[in-house]
Amino acid sequence: MAGSGNGAVFMALVGNAILTVLKVVAFVISGSGAMMSEAVHSAADTANQGLLFMGMRKSLKPADSRFHYGYGADRYVFALMSAMGIFILGCGVTVYHGVHSLMHPPELSISWIIFAVLGAAVLVDGYVFLAAIKEVNSGRGKKSFSKFIRTSTDPTLIAVLFEDFVATLGAIIAAIGIALAHYTGNPVYDSATLIIIGAMLGVMAIWLGWRNRELILGPAIPEDVQEEVLAFLLEQPSIEAVRQFRTRVVAADTFRIAAEIDYDGIYLGRKHGDWLREQAKDIDSDEGWNELAGLFGEKLMDELGVEVDDVEAKLVAKFPEIRHIDMEAD
Repeated sequence: MAGSGNGAVFMALVGNAILTVLKVVAFVISGSGAMMSEAVHSAADTANQGLLFMGMRKSLKPADSRFHYGYGADRYVFALMSAMGIFILGCGVTVYHGVHSLMHPPELSISWIIFAVLGAAVLVDGYVFLAAIKEVNSGRGKKSFSKFIRTSTDPTLIAVLFEDFVATLGAIIAAIGIALAHYTGNPVYDSATLIIIGAMLGVMAIWLGWRNRELILGPAIPEDVQEEVLAFLLEQPSIEAVRQFRTRVVAADTFRIAAEIDYDGIYLGRKHGDWLREQAKDIDSDEGWNELAGLFGEKLMDELGVEVDDVEAKLVAKFPEIRHIDMEAD
């Protein structure tokens, strides 16, 4: 799923760019603080989804001499920048304007255009939100929806999911606030709407920022996958024990594992019993036995190398997310 979220991010980028223009026009016509909040919200979403899209593109660059494990973490860096943008532009500006409007209530000029724009926003953001849910469901496998959200190593799809949920809910709340302000003649409802929407954006930004911080630091891979990998290794007849088992998320759906392996020398040696018996037939001197011991040791090391390659190949076939494996003989 390393490439998941591309379609949802692009749809959100285009949709929010269009909505930003419409909401700015509606704000200029109405003077509504809630509509200004919605315009800022859509502008912030457009910029943030642009960052997410850029991060996805950059994360696909292959490894090179500077970055041996590739550029996959770029996705996390740009997603963190996106979360910061949501907090500063979405939450900060919106809440500030809401407080200012409470202290200095503006004159409102409400028309059907505002509600038409907000209706369009609900339709567009709602459509992208449903598309994001569909992508989540297609990629979460047997995990519950909430567990997938908490453990996903791809922040872009989760960001779009949250942003468009808040955007859809925000448009509905804005419509309610504007309607109350219009019918009661009290602009406080309009101003309070800004603060509510800003608070929702702030909570979302903090969660996304924290999650991307964790991913940049390189957390261990999900516990259930750790247990499956460890069980798989211990099932191999050539492995007696696994020590110092360590894992790390390198990029979206890209894992690294490292372990000290206690290989079963008896198992590996017995695979060459027939060869050893055949070679020992004509040996009648200490020099001959020493030479045979050296040849057997060399053959055992070659066999260990073949076994390690075989185990790694099976491991990658069973767990395609694992791209980097360090198995050290203990």
